[in-house]
Amino acid sequence: MKKILSAFLVCVLLVGTVFALASCNISESYAEKINKAFDKGEPYTYEKVKKDLGEDAVDLTFLESGVIIAVKDCDSLDDIEDRLEEGKKVQGIVVTVAGGKAIAAKYGEITEDDLK
Repeated sequence: MKKILSAFLVCVLLVGTVFALASCNISESYAEKINKAFDKGEPYTYEKVKKDLGEDAVDLTFLESGVIIAVKDCDSLDDIEDRLEEGKKVQGIVVTVAGGKAIAAKYGEITEDDLK
């Protein structure tokens, strides 16, 4: 019985680690990867960016053109706006997408201007 319980706990920890790593793409290094890929002529696709950013991706695109904003623990535009209205400093990634390709990304403080 102890072996089964131990195996179950290990599985739970592994699943938790996978979810934690999925949100690690909200970072300056991920923004740099997007920019380098574009500079090489091999831009990330809209779908890849959405998948990589996971549930925290707020899609402000139309026909795969516009911006995708991701802030840790914010899964909607309202969540981000609420934090800004509360006067909190909001850190995240803004990915500019055109024609289904990620053409630029920046990581840093999110402002009201980024949401327009």
